[in-house]
Amino acid sequence: MLTLTGSRVARTTTLCVLYAAQGMPWGFVTIALLSYLAGQGAGLAETAKISSLATLPWTFKLFWGPIIDRFTLRSMGRRRPWIILAQFAMSVTLLAMILIGDLTAEFETLAWMVFVHNCFVSLQDVASDALAVDVLLDSERGTVNGLMWASNYAGTAIGGAGMGTVIANYGLRPAFCLQAAVLLGILCLPLFIRERAGEKLLPWSKGEAKLEPGEERTESIAGLTRGLVGALKSWPAFLGVLFAFAGSITVGMRVAVMPVFYTQEVGWTDAHFAQVEGGIGSGAGVLGALLGGYLADRLGVKTVITLGLLGICGLCAAMGLSEGLRASQSFPLVFLLGTLFCISMMTVAGFALFMRLCTAAVAGTQYTLYMALANVARISGAAIVASLSDRGYETIFCVMAIAILIPLPFLYLIREESGSS
Repeated sequence: MLTLTGSRVARTTTLCVLYAAQGMPWGFVTIALLSYLAGQGAGLAETAKISSLATLPWTFKLFWGPIIDRFTLRSMGRRRPWIILAQFAMSVTLLAMILIGDLTAEFETLAWMVFVHNCFVSLQDVASDALAVDVLLDSERGTVNGLMWASNYAGTAIGGAGMGTVIANYGLRPAFCLQAAVLLGILCLPLFIRERAGEKLLPWSKGEAKLEPGEERTESIAGLTRGLVGALKSWPAFLGVLFAFAGSITVGMRVAVMPVFYTQEVGWTDAHFAQVEGGIGSGAGVLGALLGGYLADRLGVKTVITLGLLGICGLCAAMGLSEGLRASQSFPLVFLLGTLFCISMMTVAGFALFMRLCTAAVAGTQYTLYMALANVARISGAAIVASLSDRGYETIFCVMAIAILIPLPFLYLIREESGSS
């Protein structure tokens, strides 16, 4: 009987494929769909709304964590029921978008369908992270986490460049169908592989709950909340809250502005933008993640985060202050790849920083809080772009350059003895 706890290949493959499944919707919405809409004439306000509603469900991760810890069909495993539910709902909500008539005319309906779809993507993300904590051995966590993050970028490339190509050649509805089919295929892994031997494969199958020592006592949601509040009374942990929010505002601005800027200002087609952002752009993200993780262990997380922030600042300032660079043939590509590389590098180092700030008793919930705040900041960034839509790209990119420096004071106020470096 193949189980996740009994086979390293099974758990590594399952977790990597689940992470790829999370990247696909993100790449599809923020790259393929936004570039398509921009190519159809959608403006900054419309694309900012889509990116905001795509990002908003990720702020729900703070609520998903305690819920999946507290409620589950334990006889099927601690996390499998939630993953199966979320993965199935991700596919169904994509298929439901096919029923929308004219997507450009029924923009509001499309935007809210994107929101519902990403609610289930964020649920799958939290459940998959919890599954990784449960089944990975200490000796393999570093390697498998690296593979999982690379798989997420691969999923983003498929959803962005891959589905962008499908849209360009066959239309939007075939892309919805194809991606839904892929997500349903991915569902087979958690559906037919048990977490532990002796558990039920399906609700009506034979089997029983296999509890770990001490698992009989489940912490209440109120207890988890009290523990989180207590943890945040620590000054370094609270500074982590401010850093998590401030560090992602520019990232949210980038997501909202890029499709419109490249298709309507630089002159790329929507298909070309999707292929570059989701293709070699994802490759730049993978390189940034690998280098960021390597340097964080040797130079310290603060140094790596600072390098990433300064790199983004320089690129945004150059794009904002130089009309010649905005109009050049090569610099827009440099900007696209460079910002993705720097964002990925500082993100990986940021993960390590947040883990060090977490209190052991509520580490999962506290870590989820930091991630949720980062996503709230991305929504704020998209809203800033919408408010600046009539001010021109010079202003937008200069604001991005300034905003990316805001988290630096919070970063360096975190004391060394808190575990950061």
